Amino acid sequence: MRVFRLLSIVTLFAAQAVMAQAASAHGPASGAAGTLLNQLIYPCQATCLGDEVSCAESANDAALAAIESACSSEVAAAQSACATGPTSKACRNAENSLRTCAKSSVKDFKSAVSACSNDLETCLDACEG
Repeated sequence: MRVFRLLSIVTLFAAQAVMAQAASAHGPASGAAGTLLNQLIYPCQATCLGDEVSCAESANDAALAAIESACSSEVAAAQSACATGPTSKACRNAENSLRTCAKSSVKDFKSAVSACSNDLETCLDACEG
């Protein structure tokens, strides 16, 4: 289960970090209101950020689907073992089995998120040019 949470958390943090960085780099507005106003002030950058978030979400969804497909028995075993004791040895063993099974999908996910970040940088550079 930690694999699924990790993928979602990585995606969320990546999107938040990019949004915070872009907002602070492109204007004095900060916080939720700043993010909203910066979308109006810097529409090109806002489009880039929206595309990056969509890209990361797609990478997350693809990774989850791949893991669920390739590792269905490991997912079920981890859910069962961890339902009553997330710190139990049985849970840790099941998580390790799932992690091993999901290794290729996690690697693909990391590559996809990296590509999203590269695309974001290219897009933001184009906004500046």
